[in-house]
Amino acid sequence: MSTVVLIRAGCTDYDDQHRVLGTLDMPLNERGQEQIREVVRQLHASGIKVEAVLTSPEDPASATAHGIATSQPGSKVKELDELRNVNLGLWQGLPESDIRKRFPRLFRASKEDSSEICPPEGETLSDACQRLERVLCKAIRKYKVFAVVAPEPLATVIRCTLQHRRPSKAACLCGEESNDLIQIIQCNTFESASFMVGDDSSVCDSAQIVGSQELS
Repeated sequence: MSTVVLIRAGCTDYDDQHRVLGTLDMPLNERGQEQIREVVRQLHASGIKVEAVLTSPEDPASATAHGIATSQPGSKVKELDELRNVNLGLWQGLPESDIRKRFPRLFRASKEDSSEICPPEGETLSDACQRLERVLCKAIRKYKVFAVVAPEPLATVIRCTLQHRRPSKAACLCGEESNDLIQIIQCNTFESASFMVGDDSSVCDSAQIVGSQELS
């Protein structure tokens, strides 16, 4: 059993503007820097000590991970290409509202599978989930407690997979709406099939939100 501390990457100007980030490399803004400080406070208050902080090489995830690791003695940041954000192709950088207007059929209530919506020149959420499987399964076997820092919608992909559920269509572009900066999830494995099947059962023994604060 391993404890996964899932941490949302800090805010960028694109997040504040409701633009689709995808794999674009964007610096943290002032609110994102404050979110890092809040995550550090929450980890300290909860007594959580992580052995490693896994993230992608790109900002905002990388900057968030390094900011958090400095407050965790002995922990190291591991930047992995497999943890890069979902590639949203030609939709990256566009306002979320514009995409929904230009591709209304994809986001209407229908039988369209949210995990299989594919932006032009991008990848599906299922594609992203499958590339996560090897590295996260390895981390679960290696560490008792580790953190994963991920931007949206990759954080939603990880969360839903560990909880054996599929996100709604509304979460495909910018992730699930939540004020929670941290979630603690205990699990034995990370299986991409859990995300693609998307039933209502849970692979986790517990899924506890330890922090919730909307920073302005």
